[in-house]
Amino acid sequence: MMLVGNVAITLNLLSIAVLTFAISVALVAVISLFTLPRLVQLTFGIRKLFLWALVTAPWWVVISCIAFLWPRQQDVFPSVWLNELAHWHHIDIFSFTSWHAITLFSAFAYLLWSITKTVHIRKKQSSAMASLISLSDIDPKAIIGKQGYYSLPMTIPTAFTSGLLNPKIYVTSALIAKVSEQELDIIVRHEMAHVDARDPMFKVVFATFAAFFPSTVTGNLVKQFTLLTEQLADSAATKEYDNLDVAQTLINVARIQRSGDSIATSLSCDGLQTSYFGNDQTSLRVQGLISPMVPSSRLAIRLAFILVAFTPLLTASTVDSLHHFIETFFTH
Repeated sequence: MMLVGNVAITLNLLSIAVLTFAISVALVAVISLFTLPRLVQLTFGIRKLFLWALVTAPWWVVISCIAFLWPRQQDVFPSVWLNELAHWHHIDIFSFTSWHAITLFSAFAYLLWSITKTVHIRKKQSSAMASLISLSDIDPKAIIGKQGYYSLPMTIPTAFTSGLLNPKIYVTSALIAKVSEQELDIIVRHEMAHVDARDPMFKVVFATFAAFFPSTVTGNLVKQFTLLTEQLADSAATKEYDNLDVAQTLINVARIQRSGDSIATSLSCDGLQTSYFGNDQTSLRVQGLISPMVPSSRLAIRLAFILVAFTPLLTASTVDSLHHFIETFFTH
């Protein structure tokens, strides 16, 4: 069975999109091995831009490559080498027994499975978090202008921001009892920065894009993004307090949590839609506060963005050759 015409063209292009996506994911995964460990050398703004560029690169590559390889584009690009690179054979015919169909249906099945799994995990996390939050005060306790926090009557000493569209700050009664007034103010200011930046929502969006990479790369990407959001929130707190005061608060909260072995317990309701004050890479955050980052090296920035910028070119130069290599073994 086969289709002919515009529907066939669309399906063939989608199969090439899957192949392009797979190649670009592999390239970005390799790039991340060399760039992610060096991100701490860059300023917050450059790190944020680079992480988003890295995690979304496969999608932009797919869009640009399909636009480039669209058959009608050969009239726009008359150069011989472009025509050789972006040539097609029977693009208006789609066979359900071809490798195009197998690739497309396999990708669809994987996408459906991934969505189902993600939705199930998110619902489970949201349900657990909703049960926890239901224990909080009805009215927030305002200590900084209009922004307040909700007190949770729990023996776990922790503070976090939760909620996608309308994030709120929660501080447990155990933590309130064990920190000073200044430390509580620093903690709330830190969490306020998460609220203003809508970090819980963007963490979910970022993790969704990162989920299409191999698990190790996914973990490293999410870890780097989480560290960045925490350091940005720490930096926001330093607008009112000295860096050392914020660093000392981080250390004190980490010590309190460790003494009660509460970190594992508090994470039982954790999810990507939550930003915790003391659980994420505390030592790196303290180091960043004690030794603030100097302006990023221009050479490091250029090299990082050159690697990402070359991904579409490398993919475009590979996908057509791989496409026809596959066709030497399978039906078009």
